Amino acid sequence: MNINDNIKNFGKIKEVYNNALTEGIVKENKSGKGLFGSYLKHLKSNEVLKKQFLIYTSIESKVEPDRVKAMEFINETLSLISNHNKKEIFEANNKLVKDIIFEHDITYDKLDLHNNISKLIFTEKNFNTIDEIIEIKNKVADYIVNNKPKEINENFGLPNSIVTSLFVDKFNERYSDLDESERQVLKTLLESTEEEKKELHNNLIRECITLIDAKFVDSDIELKDKLLKVKDKLLNEKTITNESYSKEITKLINLRNTLK
Repeated sequence: MNINDNIKNFGKIKEVYNNALTEGIVKENKSGKGLFGSYLKHLKSNEVLKKQFLIYTSIESKVEPDRVKAMEFINETLSLISNHNKKEIFEANNKLVKDIIFEHDITYDKLDLHNNISKLIFTEKNFNTIDEIIEIKNKVADYIVNNKPKEINENFGLPNSIVTSLFVDKFNERYSDLDESERQVLKTLLESTEEEKKELHNNLIRECITLIDAKFVDSDIELKDKLLKVKDKLLNEKTITNESYSKEITKLINLRNTLK
């Protein structure tokens, strides 16, 4: 598959970014978390990318045993992007591809589905392609008819809508070892408002300061000096930006765990 096919396939692009977040959280890879943050920014600011995200994730999660209704759902879902031409869609996708590298042709369980959705979006409709389009739609309908609701582990605190949209198939398998702090960071990165992010940041600072005060009483002079320097830095902590958010939150969580 050539690079143009990769650029056309938003589902494959989405998979690469989801994998980057997974690796970033599990292996504490800062670049992976930052890459996913960039991806979310593109989705929020670009209408074409946002629509594709909704199209792919809606079809992925759709469960409809009635084939006629499944076909209707496919038609209506694809119509959401019908007012954007193929050049516009390609250029929007290319903005995401510039930040990632397809080192090899990745494989995953929804690859065929994503390839078929991509073909439905990019195949020109004319008398010569009618049969091909119908065949592809039937394959997508097969997926929807045979699809099953996904089981989500609710103990992680992420709402179903977020988990299903982003990485439902990887969630239970890949995130089972995360501690509560890592889950909180993941949840905040994915779904929180700017105010909620600031609140988490401020709460962690207050918690660290409380822990320092408690530890200060029984510490020797050398440790007290170090604790005071850390406390002073926390008290003068500046407002963080979206770009540095995951990095600073991770540092605060590590500090809190050390103090405990």
